[in-house]
Amino acid sequence: MIVTADVKCYHCGHVSGQVIGAREGPLRTSSFVPRTGYTKEMPRVGERLRCERCGGPVYLEDVSPMTLERTTPAQALGPAARPDQRPRAA
Repeated sequence: MIVTADVKCYHCGHVSGQVIGAREGPLRTSSFVPRTGYTKEMPRVGERLRCERCGGPVYLEDVSPMTLERTTPAQALGPAARPDQRPRAA
């Protein structure tokens, strides 16, 4: 099972991004996904994750399973995208 967790600062509470990985294995900095607008350099392999805003230590919060569903474009757009569901012109 794949899990996702927020990377949150102990000092200021800022969320720098998320870590995504297997529930059974260790979460690594290489699986870090920065938030939109992230301004710091990406952490290198072996480096500790630090807060983007203040440089403080971080922890993982709100660990939850990640759902990976396969959808077709018609399913993603809803009933209006299906030809059999469109209203007919008079």
